[in-house]
Amino acid sequence: SCNLTGLWDSTEYSVAIQCISVMSIFWSEWSRAKTASTEEKAPSEKVDLWRVIESSHSAGSRSVHLMWKPLNSFPPSGRILGYKIQYFPENNAELKMTNISTDKKIILLLNEEAYIISITAYNSGGNSPEAILRIPSTDEKTSQIIETVRTFTTNEEVVVEWIASEPEVTEYVVEWYEELESDPFGRSWQYVSNSTYWKTNKKNFKPFICYNISVYPLYGNKVAAPYSIQTYVQEKKPSEGPVADTGIPGKNEVTIKWKEISKGKRNGFISNYTIFYKPEDGKELNETVNSDVLQYRLKSLQANTQYTVYIMASNGAGGTSGEPKTFKTLKF
Repeated sequence: SCNLTGLWDSTEYSVAIQCISVMSIFWSEWSRAKTASTEEKAPSEKVDLWRVIESSHSAGSRSVHLMWKPLNSFPPSGRILGYKIQYFPENNAELKMTNISTDKKIILLLNEEAYIISITAYNSGGNSPEAILRIPSTDEKTSQIIETVRTFTTNEEVVVEWIASEPEVTEYVVEWYEELESDPFGRSWQYVSNSTYWKTNKKNFKPFICYNISVYPLYGNKVAAPYSIQTYVQEKKPSEGPVADTGIPGKNEVTIKWKEISKGKRNGFISNYTIFYKPEDGKELNETVNSDVLQYRLKSLQANTQYTVYIMASNGAGGTSGEPKTFKTLKF
């Protein structure tokens, strides 16, 4: 007999035996293999837990979207059968409620009080350590301890850096999602310990898409106020240009108005608008305004003259012009 040691938990092994006689130099054929599985043990790691708190839909209630990542310990301790979610008002642990989920997300409908939430993963060997988060009350105010956040992109990575006013905070959560993503479960997150610097592969972000990035400081199981910014990992010029509205012209002036390009077609941060205008048989002129300006008065125009006007929206990768419009100034 032989005791096999150093085996992984919850793993199926195949065992075969061959033999050799004292007088021979040749080994026998392998025996028919036998298979057996080692016992499962309780998960040794707690789940990677995060939450998104939605605004109250009605007085006294709010939806808390809980989500967690699958355990990725190797070798695995066993097949996860489900997750146990327990939650109770912070000031009344006797009102503890329990939910069981086989999914990696759940929505809890909570009132305006502060809550303590814990999640454990379980298998046939037992439960994992608890992952605990605190949900603040609706009227609770938290101070802003992150002073600034900036992002930059290299050839392979997206990097997020921040400055915190309280150096004793040593753990943070970086959360990111597409600006147009409306599903709270569509968000990604990662815990960062003992650092104010985080990076990830550039492939985790889509080009030409605006992302919301937030950094949350953690005090134990408490989540403090986040600092949020928007970023593009790569820009290209807008997919369309603004449509000009010429309004009613005067003798020597006209007010040009336009609307913002839809978010899905900006492909980058709009930096400015340029109004190009040209009298019939004359020289083209232009005026440039900031991105927050959506109308501009053209002055010193020639009376009783037909003009062509169009607007170009520009971002860091270039500009795109809208369709040209014509108008004629008044004679008197």
